[in-house]
This record gives sequence, C-alpha cells and structure tokens, in this order.
Amino acid sequence: MDGSGPGSATERQRRRWTHLVGLSAQGMPGLAQLLLERGLNVSASDPNSTNHPPVESLKRLGLRIHDGHRPRHFTQAASLLVHAPEVGRDHTERLRALRRGVPQKTPSECLDPLIHSQFGLGVVGQREASVASAMIAWTLSRAGWDPSVYLGRSAPQLGGWARAGHGPHFVFETLGPAEAVGPLGPRVAVVLKPRPARDGSIVAQDDSLKEFIRSVPREGKIFATRENWRLHEAMRAADAPVEWLSLNEPSGWWGADLREHRGQFRFRAFHQGRFTVEIRLRVTGRRNVLSALATVAVCEYLAVPTAEIKEGLEEFSGVSGDFESRGSYRGVTLVHDEAQTVQGVAETLAIGRQVFGARRLWVVFSPDEDGLTASGVERYLSALGLADCVVIQPRGAVTTETRTAWTDLAQALHWAGVGATLVTGLEEAVSVLDQHLKPGDVLLTLGPGEVGTISDAFIRRLSRDRQDR
Repeated sequence: MDGSGPGSATERQRRRWTHLVGLSAQGMPGLAQLLLERGLNVSASDPNSTNHPPVESLKRLGLRIHDGHRPRHFTQAASLLVHAPEVGRDHTERLRALRRGVPQKTPSECLDPLIHSQFGLGVVGQREASVASAMIAWTLSRAGWDPSVYLGRSAPQLGGWARAGHGPHFVFETLGPAEAVGPLGPRVAVVLKPRPARDGSIVAQDDSLKEFIRSVPREGKIFATRENWRLHEAMRAADAPVEWLSLNEPSGWWGADLREHRGQFRFRAFHQGRFTVEIRLRVTGRRNVLSALATVAVCEYLAVPTAEIKEGLEEFSGVSGDFESRGSYRGVTLVHDEAQTVQGVAETLAIGRQVFGARRLWVVFSPDEDGLTASGVERYLSALGLADCVVIQPRGAVTTETRTAWTDLAQALHWAGVGATLVTGLEEAVSVLDQHLKPGDVLLTLGPGEVGTISDAFIRRLSRDRQDR
C-alpha cells in the first residue's frame, strides 16, 4: 500500500465517515464490507434495505443503514459519498453532498488505489466473472496467499462479498454496465463474457473494453475466451500478452474431456498442448467449467502449486444466486438462481434436469417489468419448457403491453403441457406454492430481488413449526 488507499491510516484520519447511496446496487455490498473490514466508519441508504439480504450481515460488521433516500441520511460526519453509477447527479443525497463540498466517487474510483498499489487481478464477464473471481480468490486464500477480494456476489467460503487480506494480491470483479469498465489497470485480466452496454450499444461496450484491455501493463497478462469473436478484435488493443481459453478446441488453455454426472463436471486442463491438471468440480453446470479453466490459468501463471489449485477448485462451493441450494421444506428441495435472460433461464433449467432428473420441477420466475415483449414469448417458452410448473411473478410496474405478453407466455406454457400461473406479487406466489407443492418436488426460484426470499420464508416457517411443537 502507498498510504493513500481506503484502508490506510492517512485515509482513516482524513475521512471520518463514508456514506453509500444505493446499497442494493451491484457491487455496493462488496464495497461496504471491504471498507468496514479496513476499519472505516460506513453508513448506507437504500429504498429496499428492509428486504435486502446483505443488510443483516453488514450490520453485524458495523454498517449503519437508513431505509429510503433522504437528505438527512447524509450526516454531518460523512466526509465521502459513494454512489452507484446509475445514481444521477440530481439525487437528493448527492445534492446535499455537493452543497457541502464533500467528494463523491463511484465504487470503481474507490477501488482504484487498491488496484494500483497491489497486484490487481481483474475479471470481466457477467455471471462467469462472479464465479471465476470467487474461484481465484478462494484458491489463493486456501493456498495461504491471503488476497484482498471484491465480488459482485457473496461467496460464503470467503466470508461474503469482500475481504481485506494481508497478501499482495487484490482480486476484483468488474461490475456495472460495459461502458463503465474503463482503464482499471490490473496486472492480470480475465475476460470471459463482456457485459452488454447500458443502452445496448456495441460501440460503447467495445470502446470501454478496449480501454480496460489497453490498461493492462506490458509486463502483465490477459486471459480471454476464444469463442467470443468480438474479443479477438478488442485484443488488438492489448500491450500485454494474451492467452486464449477454450472448452471446444485446442488453445493456449484448453479444457478438454468434459464428463458430467448429475450436473457436476470433470475436465482436464491443457496448456500449450501439455496436460496440467484434472479437476472435478463441486459446483454444478457446464458454464462453471470455463471459470474453473480461467482459475487454473491464472493460478499457474502466479506459480501456485498445481496440487493447491486442484484442491481449491474441488472444494469451491459456489457463489450466492448461482444454482444455490437453500435447503428443504417438508420434503421439497429449495434452489435459487438469479438467471433472468432467456439464455440464463435455459441453462439453469437444463442444470435442474441434470441434477434432479424426473422429479417434479416447480419454477418461480421473476423477470424485469420490461423483460418480455410479444416477440420474446416463443424464446421464453423454449427456455421454461423443461419445467413441470411455472409461476410467473413480474417485477416492478407492469404495463398493459407487458401484462399481455406475460399472459400469452403463461397460456403458451399451458398449451405445451407446463402448468403455468401468472401472479401479481410475492404473497400470491407463495400462496400458489402452498397449495400445490408436494414432498419430492423441487422449487427453483429464478431472478434477482425478492423472489430469492421465497425459500427463506419457507425455512423460517419450518423453524416456527418446530418451536410450536
């Protein structure tokens, strides 16, 4: 550390309090945990704080949380305001900070000193990046390297969304829209699947990605997915050497001989045509094999012993919201996954069939309010067709157009032999499940936000039932 990062003594003296606006935004729980673990005073405001899972665990670390956004939440003690990129300049708390002359930063700007004062390892790639960054961090931690970590999803083995380690490495996942990635400058970069830009612009996405790639120093290293054709164009901006990752054909790093059993995969990693290690993953789904191959490549580059890499990956238990086991309720197996895109939903249901076979599969699907149009009904029908019963719970304000589209989807599923119900909220979804779930069923909740609390509600109910006996 150079003495100017968010965890330094100089910084602690200069900043009495850090206030976060929008705790539920992606990446903010990780930043809150990282700052708290580095000894800083942290408060946060969020309109969904009472229903947001990170709140209780972060409160135990010392976070002060305010429900909703009010000017008074930005207290006199606060000397830095951190806001998610989507929080506008006219936000009430940002305006108050501006009037007081208090500095304002995004999460990336807060992390910049750590990235440049330590050995930064940055991962880009949506869901795959969450898993890969957690895999890398866990493998280094298990090998005794004690890295600092910043994740977009909680990793229970690592203690949550972040950790303040004492080792020289800082493993971080790049978060937010693609145009916000920018020139972060890690020593090692892993690029698996670039995020779509906020406005869908390929130009904005590619320009930001090129900046990120160009910022990796010449003495660094880049690992990238070979199958993404746009990455080949982006990599022309690289000064650092690039090695390609592939599960389909021989490459710089090749994951070969994939074998699946009940959703779990075994594969062999080859580097430049030479066998390196065989891994049997504990986490489910083929999509996690690429993340594991990237972890092997990064850790081999860092000279982590191969035996430690193998043991770390085979012990890795996953991140929250990635086909996450939530226990069972009266003979019903509970699983949650944050998939909401057509591809993500299709992949997750395919994993569900691999793991649970012919057991009756219930799905509660909670997409965005604008996540479906009439033209998308057929694609979602194909994705959800592996379920036996589907409960559709749209999030947010549903317009006449989207209501018609969701109704059409429910009807199309019914005609395809899939039981389908369209509900207006969480309580109605739970009521439908109460009436129809039977022992031996599997309940898979899909989507971000409150739909993930359905399993928790059933578990709490089971606890109350036991206390009443």
